[in-house]
Amino acid sequence: MDFQRILEYKKTKDPRILEELVLNNSNLVFYWANKFLKSGEPIEDLIQVGYIGLIKAIKNYDPKKGQFSTYASYCIMGEISHYLRDRGSIIKFPKTIRKLFFEMESYIQEIFQKENRVPSIEEISKKLNLKKESVEELMKLRENFFVQSVDDEDFYIDWTKIRSERLESFQLPIEDKIQLEIAINSLPEIQRKIIYYIFYYDLTQSEVAKKLQISQAQVSKLLKIALKKLKEILTKEIF
Repeated sequence: MDFQRILEYKKTKDPRILEELVLNNSNLVFYWANKFLKSGEPIEDLIQVGYIGLIKAIKNYDPKKGQFSTYASYCIMGEISHYLRDRGSIIKFPKTIRKLFFEMESYIQEIFQKENRVPSIEEISKKLNLKKESVEELMKLRENFFVQSVDDEDFYIDWTKIRSERLESFQLPIEDKIQLEIAINSLPEIQRKIIYYIFYYDLTQSEVAKKLQISQAQVSKLLKIALKKLKEILTKEIF
């Protein structure tokens, strides 16, 4: 229905059709305005800005861009995000995390365009070479951020929605945890296993030695090497 009415509007520029389309899709504006509520900006302002994004979506929509609701959501998110950027309600994330977001979003859109579905956590996990838990956290972030490209440093995130009990137990924010996992995945397999066994599964060095069928002294040596490499990788990323 929206598609046909949008075509009519593009042909006639009838303001009544535009008003109808805006009213029919106002739920998207309210949904995304509420997503950004923790920014501290008045909800009325967020809704007003969201409507600007919706109108832009109606005027610029092309069926090749996918379903209208999906395209409109991105336009609304983008408009609100740029508004918050101008107001200073932004968060800066390191490029590693932005790259992951962008790769995940590109993959999701690719599958959606080809198969009209959102890929599963397992599929995204395999594509990004991340654990399922990290992908789940990224998906939570996805609901609360907008970024146009890997190089777009500034975007708004609602921090109150991205903490989980699992992450709090590590006392790490999600971006640090994901960066840590990326660093761990870059280690040789045996070092990676030692890190996981000791820090994730809480095994002793002797228990790890039995599992890997090596001596405890080797475990200790490899652990020191792995920790040194992780420190180098993470320090390099930070600075």
